Amino acid sequence: AMSIIEESQPKMVRMAHLAVVGSHVVNGVAEIHTALVKSRLFPEFNEMWPGRIVNVTNGVTPRRWILQANPALSSIFTAILGPGWVNNLRRLETLKPLATDPAFQAQWSEAKRINKQRLAAWVRESMGIELMVDAIFDMQVKRIHEYKRQLLNVLSIVHRYAVIATSTEEQRRAMTPRVCIIAGKAAPGYDIAKKIIQLACGLSKVVNNDVRCANLLQVVFIPNFNVSLAELIIPASDVSQHISTAGMEASGTGNMKFVMNGGLIVGTADGANIEIARAIGKDDLFCFGATADEVAALRRTMHTRAPAPVDP
Repeated sequence: AMSIIEESQPKMVRMAHLAVVGSHVVNGVAEIHTALVKSRLFPEFNEMWPGRIVNVTNGVTPRRWILQANPALSSIFTAILGPGWVNNLRRLETLKPLATDPAFQAQWSEAKRINKQRLAAWVRESMGIELMVDAIFDMQVKRIHEYKRQLLNVLSIVHRYAVIATSTEEQRRAMTPRVCIIAGKAAPGYDIAKKIIQLACGLSKVVNNDVRCANLLQVVFIPNFNVSLAELIIPASDVSQHISTAGMEASGTGNMKFVMNGGLIVGTADGANIEIARAIGKDDLFCFGATADEVAALRRTMHTRAPAPVDP
């Protein structure tokens, strides 16, 4: 179990084992990831060298992801706290009493609106779509992968569309408008990822051309995603989705970028979501789904247990 050489034909070097043996310290990139590295990936090495595997949770720089990407929000922070906050984000905790202050709320809302208008202008110019800037901007922006579950998000939008399409005019008037934005890159040979992108683009065409969804629902897949686009997209979010299957996401940094820009999170108990929930409070991170241990149990019984009942 601990051999550096894999006993196969032909024999191969186990690079991960070699890295553990040759390193003074091996770090996971989030608390849950480190725990899984110790318990599932390298339990024997952890037993032989306790303390070698440690946790160093990933991070992102506020200089880029607030100060540079979100001048509207950073100007509020600087006006109240002075310029030093970017080097010590704990200073932002002193703003908590202002959360209920109407003047501060107005400033915050205006900053968010400016960011939405900035993104909407880019989408209009680049994609020919006029976004509803007064709607909730609901985003999933990350690498396209099955475990990150963009498909789950797309299916949830299909459900939302079906509800709108079958509702009466009176029922629609009570609904909150929403703009669903998906973006991300996929490996060139990743066929399923390409199909998920194709599905999202097809859904966008259907929804955006259905008069029943007018002023209620829009879907946009932003192409050619890169970091510069992320700086434009992330500050405009009201809600972001980080919904990987628990135990699969090592850490994630998109969740950090979104929450630093004042967005709420819908997510699973995976990666850095767990530590973010502890830092910001569970009222601002809406957690759902099975835990990593529950996922492991479900996976062991997936071929033998009866399917869960579906509410018709």
